[in-house]
Amino acid sequence: MYHQVHTIMDWGPAVTKLILDLDKKIHARPMDVNGFSVSVKRLDPRIGKISLVDEGNRKIKGLFVSDAQGNKADRGAHITLEMEYGPADALSSPMNSYKARNAWITCQYQITPKKNLGDISLLTVDKPGKIYRPQLEKFNFNGKIKYMDREYGEITLTYADYIPPGAHEGSNLPLIIWLHGLGEGGTDASLPLSGNKACHFASPEVQAYFGGEAYVLAPQSPTFWMDIVHMDPRDGGNETLNASKYTRALKNLIDHYLAEHPGINRSRIYIGGCSNGGFMTQVLIMDYPDLFAAAFPVCSAAMDSKITDKQLRDIRHIPLWFVNAASDPVVPAPKNSLATFDRLVKLGAPQVYYSYPRDIHDKSGLYTKKDGSPYGYPGHHSWIYVYNNWLTQPIEGKEVTLMEWLSRQRKK
Repeated sequence: MYHQVHTIMDWGPAVTKLILDLDKKIHARPMDVNGFSVSVKRLDPRIGKISLVDEGNRKIKGLFVSDAQGNKADRGAHITLEMEYGPADALSSPMNSYKARNAWITCQYQITPKKNLGDISLLTVDKPGKIYRPQLEKFNFNGKIKYMDREYGEITLTYADYIPPGAHEGSNLPLIIWLHGLGEGGTDASLPLSGNKACHFASPEVQAYFGGEAYVLAPQSPTFWMDIVHMDPRDGGNETLNASKYTRALKNLIDHYLAEHPGINRSRIYIGGCSNGGFMTQVLIMDYPDLFAAAFPVCSAAMDSKITDKQLRDIRHIPLWFVNAASDPVVPAPKNSLATFDRLVKLGAPQVYYSYPRDIHDKSGLYTKKDGSPYGYPGHHSWIYVYNNWLTQPIEGKEVTLMEWLSRQRKK
């Protein structure tokens, strides 16, 4: 039997380890990565009877004796294969995008030994076992709330959340709300945290900016945040933009969550989101301008031409940090958040910032092109810079990161 370890990376999840069960414990010993071959078939039942996405061989980069979760051990009843992976390696992904929707898929592995390990004789392994996703273990995924909307009827929203260890009724801790993009809608609340690296908001690196303890709430739309079913005749019959059928239901979810968690500091509620979620972030702060201490819309699809001067005057008191890459082909910044930013500046907004990277590429040094230059991501993926806290602004004579800035904000 083999088990999988899924690690959430900048571009989404990867199968980073395969763990083999042994019939007895063995001591740690040097092992040759060429002692096994690994093949995989990726299957997505959404695409038809065959459901085969792709198949091929994967490379092993490390091999060692481990515990049941794939951690190195001096003595253990498991062997772990550390796999090579990267943003361009589709075979490593346990998730697939189909019709613009992400979903976990079945990865069928076959692990074939080429030689015996001394006193251990192994056969080909193709029986799947457990799946471990360490970064998601700290989250709850059973959140669900129904809302009867006066216009759209019953709406059910699911959500994931992280409750910090020190939370209690009087803990007075901040709350980070993150709204997913188009691909993470549905009823699986793990998707908004895994389709890209939104789970990183609960990481020690990000949490440290918030005193080590901040709630994280990730609501999920059944379809997508920009979904709306009525048409506005004033707009020539086009769908009304910068409005959503989920606005009131989402506000109800947030109110419900605050009521259930009195340990949240009501003056430190922060909201952000990417693409569809950036759109919804702007919709929420415009409809409920007194709820949030700060907002960070990322590659927001909210069209500036549909935002009134009154709406901007109502939110100019809210600290805002917009993010959009200049190379974004999906949401062109000049027609969207960049134009909105310029209008807010002209209206005298005291604390509004804009990060406008030329393109989106790896800054960790881990992933490169063949010529050695940093690996380039699609221009729309500016959320990668947000999760990794790679964005800064000169504030009061000092370069301040996005997370550092966010943690300082208080609703007045």
